[in-house]
Amino acid sequence: MSSEGDRSARRAAGLWPPPKHAWIAGAGVGLIYLAHLMYGGLVGDVALSMYLVAALLAAGALATPSVRADLLRLKGLEAAALLFGLVLVVGVWSLTPYVPGGPHPIWTYVGLKGAATVDRSTTIVEMIKLLGLACFFIVGAATGARDDRARWAVWLMVLLGGAFALWAFVGSATGSIVQQSRRVEAHFLNANTAGNVFAALAILGVAATLSAQGRGRRWRAEVLLLAGATATLAATMFATASRGAFAAITAALLVYLLVRLAGGGLKLSRALGVALASIAILAVALVFFGDQLLDRLVQGGSDPQLRLQAWRTHWEAFLASPLFGYGLGNFEPINKSLLSVSNFDYLFNLRVPLNLYLQWLEEGGLLMAVPMFLCVAWLLLLTLRGAVRRSRMTGVLAGLLACDAVFLVHGFTDSALFTPSVAALWAWALGLQVSLAQGTSSR
Repeated sequence: MSSEGDRSARRAAGLWPPPKHAWIAGAGVGLIYLAHLMYGGLVGDVALSMYLVAALLAAGALATPSVRADLLRLKGLEAAALLFGLVLVVGVWSLTPYVPGGPHPIWTYVGLKGAATVDRSTTIVEMIKLLGLACFFIVGAATGARDDRARWAVWLMVLLGGAFALWAFVGSATGSIVQQSRRVEAHFLNANTAGNVFAALAILGVAATLSAQGRGRRWRAEVLLLAGATATLAATMFATASRGAFAAITAALLVYLLVRLAGGGLKLSRALGVALASIAILAVALVFFGDQLLDRLVQGGSDPQLRLQAWRTHWEAFLASPLFGYGLGNFEPINKSLLSVSNFDYLFNLRVPLNLYLQWLEEGGLLMAVPMFLCVAWLLLLTLRGAVRRSRMTGVLAGLLACDAVFLVHGFTDSALFTPSVAALWAWALGLQVSLAQGTSSR
């Protein structure tokens, strides 16, 4: 083996020394956690600043010759780029009055020429945010272009996630973090959003720990650190008492096992052992840290009924404007326009529809939602194909697909991706996994 190969092998052996161009991985992960700490970027200026930094990081990656060459070798992204571009084109079209059916009636009421969107400025900002997410995707793709850099980034994401979860857990227990209830919220101002993030990072931590252990590091510090961070993430997830996050991580564990079995990375007997061990760990964590979650699972309450009523009302609003919707980012004004005496109790304080798919349909209409859904589906297909075909990094790829499952499943009952830093996390992970899936066993 050449001296360069020896150095690559040593780099792949642990957290230190960092791999080549580790600044791309470190800066991307660090930016996401900085935004998490700054209340998820819910303040508009913070979100736009986060996307600006992401754009600079993407430009820096593209300006680095070796990284640019790695990105240019990626295949299959043309279809995703075309679908994403179609979303942007329809978004621009919605800013004009020249749409089927004409502009929204509210513009006639105020005496202006109008547009399909209810609020042009809000839709423009949301489109800028979409471009910012594309930059996070590029940063993730640049990170995943090399196996050692991808592994290092995933480990860094999990370890920093463990520290972030510990901070959130202690802050909630001591009252140093202001929150609306006893449920852990971190700085997301919503326990369900926090549950989504901690569930996604926990399943990624499971994959990273098993992958590291499988490389013969049973007693190495990396495995112990990853296992500790994963346990902290799981415990904090239960402390959010999010039923959606619990369902999502359960589904994600199943996805992880199925992908590993399909790729030959696990035998059925070992997969069963991993499943039973994971269920046991989840059960123990649920007993010790999930008292609120257990109460919410058993009691249920009126929350599911209120959500169903809200979904029904907004589904009818979507059917009233199915092609263009009401413009990206315009859920709140539409929600206020739907208020009446009969629905005031479940719509009066609703900021998001608590359903990611309904939100896209209502805001963007079929012409924007369908290409966006297809774009994400294509990226997942590219990752799945690589996870089954590759001989290395299959455990990490399975973990990333399981992480996707958390966002997709939880999206049925919540809108965590409405939070900019959470959307950035998923966009970064999508870019990393698509790039990593196209690696070779020699890279």
